[in-house]
Amino acid sequence: MAQLSGRRALHLSGWAGCGLALLFSAASALAEVELDGTWHVLVHYTDEAAHDPGQLRWDDRVWAFTPKGDRLEWTEYPIVVFSDESGRFERRSTGQYARVVGAWEPNESQQSDIASGLKTNSRGVKKKSLRRSATGGWATRSRSRPTSVSVVTYQENWSVEGLAELPVFVQQDLMGSARTEMLEGVTRYQVTAIEEQGRVLVGDYERDGTRHGTFRMTRSGPVGQLEEKTQQQLRERGLRPGPPGVEPVDDEP
Repeated sequence: MAQLSGRRALHLSGWAGCGLALLFSAASALAEVELDGTWHVLVHYTDEAAHDPGQLRWDDRVWAFTPKGDRLEWTEYPIVVFSDESGRFERRSTGQYARVVGAWEPNESQQSDIASGLKTNSRGVKKKSLRRSATGGWATRSRSRPTSVSVVTYQENWSVEGLAELPVFVQQDLMGSARTEMLEGVTRYQVTAIEEQGRVLVGDYERDGTRHGTFRMTRSGPVGQLEEKTQQQLRERGLRPGPPGVEPVDDEP
């Protein structure tokens, strides 16, 4: 009987150890995916709807997550600027700048910019206030379907789930009226691995069922704002505009 009790105690001890290990693992994962702060998000993808569906493309943006009382504020900056734009944009023979097609990766100088904080352009910035969801994540509050046939509504629902494991970020666009079907667009970032003690998140990317690829989120410094220049200032300095949101450059090769 004593031996049986010992085995039972050992069995229970083993389960307790497993339970503690699971709790420790979950706590560690939660710490690794702490969102508060700023992130540079780099996406590599192909687009089935493009003229060359096999061509690899890139896009990037900055996300900032800020606690606001019992809510989480998610800000997206779609235009980010590096001090060194090589590999991202190139000047064509016409003098105009264009995004480089391919899988751009930040060089050492650009990695330094990410670490210290990138400058952003105010154009296209979106900000959402997220509440705690029933599953323990964060989500915007969905609005009801429009009831008028003469009014077309547009709304965006953003959510973050799976923070205790592998997070998934979803941005959903909805547009429609009482008469028409709701048109839906969904962008999904599914984290599949956590690296560098939670400072880097990597995973799978999908947008609207046509864009497929991978993404990497890298913790970065706080964002900075570009100095705004008027067209008159540009003419006086003999400069021409560079890439969208990028500081103008000297009009010399």
